[in-house]
Amino acid sequence: MKLRLLLSAAALLILPQVGFGQAPPPLGAAASFVLFTAVGAVNNSGPTLINGDIGTNAGAFTGFLPEMLTGQTQVQNSASVQAAADVRAAYSALSAVTCGITIGVNLGGQTLTPNTYCTGAAATLNGTLTLDGQGDPNSLFILNIDGALATGTAASVVLINGAAVSNVYWRITGRFDLGENALFRGTILSDGAINLMTGSRLIGRGLSQAGAISLATSTVSIQPAGPLPVELTAFSVAQQSRAALLRWTTASEKNSNYFEVQSSSDGHVFAPLGRVPGHGTSSVGYAYTWTDLDIAHYPAAIVYYRLRQVDTDGTATFSPVRALAVGSSAAPNALVLFPNPTHGRVQWTTSTDGPAELLDLSGRSICTVPVGILALDLTSIPAGVYILRCGRESTRLTIY
Repeated sequence: MKLRLLLSAAALLILPQVGFGQAPPPLGAAASFVLFTAVGAVNNSGPTLINGDIGTNAGAFTGFLPEMLTGQTQVQNSASVQAAADVRAAYSALSAVTCGITIGVNLGGQTLTPNTYCTGAAATLNGTLTLDGQGDPNSLFILNIDGALATGTAASVVLINGAAVSNVYWRITGRFDLGENALFRGTILSDGAINLMTGSRLIGRGLSQAGAISLATSTVSIQPAGPLPVELTAFSVAQQSRAALLRWTTASEKNSNYFEVQSSSDGHVFAPLGRVPGHGTSSVGYAYTWTDLDIAHYPAAIVYYRLRQVDTDGTATFSPVRALAVGSSAAPNALVLFPNPTHGRVQWTTSTDGPAELLDLSGRSICTVPVGILALDLTSIPAGVYILRCGRESTRLTIY
């Protein structure tokens, strides 16, 4: 099962077997990226949405807010080194594919069936290019563009009769420009810059072995070959005093195991808070909530949240990120625990009269401590992260 917003999708592509003598290039570590360049900057302007990993192995990464990204950001690290090598290998593999049919450089208005195509020169796409799978879900399309490729405003690549995004590959030996409000499908392996203009949409991947990537209010996602069984119709976060209330709803579910709630102080490194069980398979929607009971412990003024939805087979996808600006009502309190973390006995000081209560991160009460007692034996409590609450004061306690 995959998780999606009604206007976007995010999933890992499965590369199937194909039937006319060619095979899709192995993408290796680059398979999880929707945008990546081995050498070049990655820059964005405007409210772009990226559903998948993004990064560069050599260049600046600017203009992205955490809520724009649902995957991982990899910049000049071990993951980007491997992805860069695999992009180059995939590009070389497409270069070695034998051309089946030579086509004109004006791609618009054509309908192509499964094969390997080459242009012999730079190409343009105005209007619609249709890729017809002829009823074969494993049909493979490889388009080798010998030069740059530019699309016009509102141009589109349309897939019919079983053609799948996972089986469409574009090798472009120069620059790729996706015009305003254009819709492009397939995996691009480019030897130049990739430019996505205002309102453009790329369903697939944009991978460059040498060139900058620029976006302007664009949407990029990896679309799975089959239908998406879970529809996430809403996801919101709101502050309630010292807590954050997360709400989300689904339109339908299939093989839904659980939702893992994650939080972050910087929008990049996320840690799990807990799990909410899914509803398996259902044709009706459900509403879910989760309360982060103590947001004062976060070191930053903004807390980021996302959902990791996990299938019964272990497949996982991420929701968009939601940011919460922590208000003054979440200011630190006088409840101080020591030692913390601990595995035996914890003590505390507090300015509040009243009993203490230990809660797990879902808000379930574990035990209570009578008034006047400021210590608790933890030897019988499983390791994990908890909340200790005294009156209106609360803070996190880690047991190891």
